[in-house]
Amino acid sequence: MKVMRLRKIWAEGTFAVLKREHKLNKIQNRDLQKATEECLLSAKALNLKRLVKAV
Repeated sequence: MKVMRLRKIWAEGTFAVLKREHKLNKIQNRDLQKATEECLLSAKALNLKRLVKAV
């Protein structure tokens, strides 16, 4: 139960940030390969932002 609560905090918050700041809510109009690439690039950008903030 505790793991699910932590997942809700960590994962769902990350998804919300990606949808809000990286416009991933508009991804449904793309084919699967382009959508996958965009998701991966957005995740990398978010991780880099968090790394810079941590350092």
